[in-house]
Amino acid sequence: MGFFRRVFMSTTQSQSVHDERLKHGGVPAIPTDIGYKSGKETKGAKENGVLSQAVSNPGVVLGLGLTTAALLGMLRKSFIGDKAGAQKMMQYRIMAQFFTITALVAGVTVFGTVYESKEEREKREDAERIAALALKH
Repeated sequence: MGFFRRVFMSTTQSQSVHDERLKHGGVPAIPTDIGYKSGKETKGAKENGVLSQAVSNPGVVLGLGLTTAALLGMLRKSFIGDKAGAQKMMQYRIMAQFFTITALVAGVTVFGTVYESKEEREKREDAERIAALALKH
């Protein structure tokens, strides 16, 4: 067995003994029923990805794109030595960031007024079904 392999093997063995000691240490384990992605919803939160969040507030995505474009334009102007152009791009960046923050606040405001919890939505849907059945008969 080569020198490096022996050193590697001895380090991993001592590391695994150390890991065993830490695994059963004084810190309690988090129960699986409340762990990350346990399949249970807690406090009304639901699993959302970036795409579903972006669809709910596309103004923020547009603002991020504009800010990125302004920053890249500023870098380009700086590298070619155009100080006035770089300054203009920095002004565009400030405007794009203002737009992004405004879109973010507007989205939160609108979402806050139209948010409906799962229980409220189920109650409303049940009431609509009952009303539709009552109209049929």
